[in-house]
Order: sequence, then structure tokens, then C-alpha cells
Amino acid sequence: MMLEFDTSTLANLTAALDYGCKSLPPNFDTIENRKRLGDALVAAARSHRRSLPQLSEVAEDIVAEIVGSSSRSPGGVILQKLKQLF
Repeated sequence: MMLEFDTSTLANLTAALDYGCKSLPPNFDTIENRKRLGDALVAAARSHRRSLPQLSEVAEDIVAEIVGSSSRSPGGVILQKLKQLF
């Protein structure tokens, strides 16, 4: 059976999911929100956004949507700058 993603993409998906889950405030850390985050990351990877900066940005955007905030953390600003380099 072939995997949908290569090992590098799987590692990036795992890291971005971990980053997103750790970014969720305790009162928003639910199974439903973790699933929403995972689904968004897989959708991004399927649309060829597979680098760690790209997937981390998706994770951050989904967390912001979940908590109802459009502002980004300082880490998100750094990730945005890294994304521009790749």
C-alpha cells in the first residue's frame, strides 16, 4: 500500500499538528478542535503546502479561528518570514 505523503511531509504534518495543539488554550483543547486542526493540515498538504513553515502557518490560522482571534503570535510572524525565504 502506498502512503499519500512522503516521509518528509508526514514529519512536517506531525510537527505542525503538535505545534497547533500546544497553541490551543486549555479551554479550547478538545477532540473536535484537534480534528479540525488535523483536517486543515491534511487539506493543506494535499494542495501542495507541505513545508514546515507553510503547515505551521495553517495550524496557527486554524487556532486563531478556533479562539476567535485574527492576531498572530510572535512565533507566527517569524514563521511568515521563514516562509518567504522558501
